[in-house]
Formats: sequence, C-alpha cells, structure tokens
Amino acid sequence: MIDYGLNWALNDQENSYNEEDNNFARQLKYFHLKDLEKKYSTEHLYVKAFYLHHLLDYFRETRYDVNNLELVLEKFLENEIIFEFLDKNGNSINYQLVLKQIFQLLRENQRELYEDLKSVHNLSLEKNRE
Repeated sequence: MIDYGLNWALNDQENSYNEEDNNFARQLKYFHLKDLEKKYSTEHLYVKAFYLHHLLDYFRETRYDVNNLELVLEKFLENEIIFEFLDKNGNSINYQLVLKQIFQLLRENQRELYEDLKSVHNLSLEKNRE
C-alpha cells in the first residue's frame, strides 16, 4: 500500500492526531490541517486528493467486482475509511459531503475511470513480464 503522507503525518510538529488514531485517521487529520493552511481550504483539495488516492488503491486491492461501481463505493465506505473526527479543539470535522462529491464525480465519469483503471492494470502486467 502507498504511504499517502503517513511519514509527514507522524512527523508533524502540530501532532494533530491522538496516539490511538489509526494511520488513516492520522493522515486525514494531517491533510485537513494542510487544507486549513491554504487559501483554498474551503475546497478541501488535500483531503479530496487523499480520499481519491485511497479509493483508487481500493479498486486495485478489492476482491469485489470492480465493474460494479456502487458496490465498490459501498464497500469502501464500510471497510476502509472514516469521514468524521474531532479536531484538537473538540470541533467535529465531517467530510461526508466531500466523499459524496468524489463519488458523484466518479459516477459521472465512469467510462474514463474504467479506462484509466484498465490502462494502469495493463501497465503493471507488462512490468511483471519484463
């Protein structure tokens, strides 16, 4: 599995996570703070990229039928991710809307998604043959 900034999150001077947080939660909190540092924080670009990377990796690793987009999205929500946490001030941060936006984008661009997934899969197969 790809790092997705875990080293950055673990070495963050702000230490925005709790010791009991899993790696996913640590990374999410880190990228939440990175978004807050930027002028476009309301667009959640770091968090969106983080979720999208995890989701695309999930497509590669899942045993579910990847041709069934709705099933993959449902299982991703069930098995892989959190979308809500408390920040260091005790405020609830919820990224459910961000996930809905990502899912809608994938639904609207399903053909392109599957073309990209197929080309990436073919590239990895070619590398294994060499």
